Amino acid sequence: MKQKTAVLVLLTLVLAIAPLVLAQQPAPNASPGPTVEPSAKPAIAYSEMQKPVPEPVPQPAPEPVPPSKQQQQPEDRQSQQREAQPSASQAQQDAARTLNGTIVKDGERFVLRTPDSVNFQLDDQERAKKYEGTEVRVTGNVDAATHTIHVQKIEPIT
Repeated sequence: MKQKTAVLVLLTLVLAIAPLVLAQQPAPNASPGPTVEPSAKPAIAYSEMQKPVPEPVPQPAPEPVPPSKQQQQPEDRQSQQREAQPSASQAQQDAARTLNGTIVKDGERFVLRTPDSVNFQLDDQERAKKYEGTEVRVTGNVDAATHTIHVQKIEPIT
């Protein structure tokens, strides 16, 4: 009788522990999982109660147009743009400023190259032509949107 009781207790214990042991092991026919390329990002784990949220994809910032590219637009197109948006242009204009630099030819136009190598378009090409290759002080309103100086005065630096 003691032997039957011991077997019954042992069988009950095995049946109680078996689900716990089997739950920890993978199913015998289960595949090891999908193969992942080394360059792929790891998957995001979430519970059944959570909704997956896709990872945000960063948008590339628009590249600024260098002044040399801006000056390649035809002059009449630039004037049309100024006429179409006079309030936007005026909002971005500063009060009269004085900038020092050298008048150089960039393509077909004369520009003011500052000591930190920034080119500013000059709207008065006739006046700028006289000072090509000369260090000057230019006074005028700067249009930040087009990187253009609306020249009031150009004088050589002595």
